[in-house]
Amino acid sequence: MKQFTSIIFLMVFGLEVAETQTQQQFPAQPYRPEELVSFNPNVPFNTAMDILNSFSQRYENRLLIDSKVRTKPIGVSVENMHWKRALEYILRANLLKYAARDRYYEVQDMIDTQPPAAPQEDAVNVATREVEINAVFFQADYETLHEMGIDWTTFKNGSVTVQTFGASNVGKDYLKASGKGVLQGTRIRVEALLRLFESKNRGEVLARPQIRVIDGEKGKIKVGKNFYLILQDFAGNSRYTEYEAGVILTVTPKIYGRSDSTFIYLDILAERSDVQPDAFGPTKSITEGSTRVLLLNGEETVLAGLLSHEAQSLRRGVPLLKDLPLLKYVFGYNYKNVLKKELVILLEAKIVPTLLSRRNAPPVDLQRYLERERQEFKKLMPNGNESSPTGAAPQRSSPRGASRTTQRKP
Repeated sequence: MKQFTSIIFLMVFGLEVAETQTQQQFPAQPYRPEELVSFNPNVPFNTAMDILNSFSQRYENRLLIDSKVRTKPIGVSVENMHWKRALEYILRANLLKYAARDRYYEVQDMIDTQPPAAPQEDAVNVATREVEINAVFFQADYETLHEMGIDWTTFKNGSVTVQTFGASNVGKDYLKASGKGVLQGTRIRVEALLRLFESKNRGEVLARPQIRVIDGEKGKIKVGKNFYLILQDFAGNSRYTEYEAGVILTVTPKIYGRSDSTFIYLDILAERSDVQPDAFGPTKSITEGSTRVLLLNGEETVLAGLLSHEAQSLRRGVPLLKDLPLLKYVFGYNYKNVLKKELVILLEAKIVPTLLSRRNAPPVDLQRYLERERQEFKKLMPNGNESSPTGAAPQRSSPRGASRTTQRKP
């Protein structure tokens, strides 16, 4: 009996010791009102840490130290929460944690994020080479491209082959309108093809970006928009997450060789994304393509096949009658169509002279430069010398006996 009583006494004593340790580790509930804090989501992070630092010194005699200056908002709402739990909650929401030291708490990152190594002093100098990337984002109707028989794998020197053998009447009519025949294997200049699609409202040039990238560095071109998704964390607080959508092109050029044997190794990542509303929230559809190519200085390449689908809801029927309240069911109907579009990206890579070469180069002849730019501009105009897809200048016949005019140089 005495042994049984001793065992019960030891169990009760052990429970009291465990409860005492738990109370020392976590504050007893309910908390005192002076230990509770509240924060607005827009409160700067460093301000919240300063307030919590005063609580830490008062109740635990420890400093709260953050080696980094963080001024962004805390992003979460805190209402009547114990200061220690509020500290942990704010840190977790910002992917942070704290480490307990002898006399202080140290704020640390959950994930070790080391900044990229800064370039060495001799990594960038006057002899560093750059690559100029000229891009054209062209979007056209997929059915029209298919009917014309355009083969993008034959793209070379600014022209592409059109396989008209067995093509539909639509494709042949387009070629006739552009001034080309309907022979098989016809080559057509891409600039003329773009103007042809724009004139027929079958395509459009989204952008013509141009960037310079240092040899071995990454360059990014984006034509689109950013959108935000509202997510909820484990505590039910709303958080905003930013995403990108549109046409995103990432290139990393690397120059190899010297003098006449120089070529460019180009790492390309193209993304076509779109955001559409859904019953469970917005959905982001992504079409992505990645490739690595070797290009000569000034050579062009093409990325095709980035498709997108656009749903259209149209009202068709007898004009005027199809829109009347009661007669619209008899004289009209709703028509749904899925429009399929293809994005074609044309890329040209040029090696830019180094700073040393440009500094030692003779001054540019402004008159010749303007004349050259004027000629290039005429090639892009519908009535310019290069308006014909074949590249030949249109011939004009003058009436017999007409006076001969001379053209002055500007």
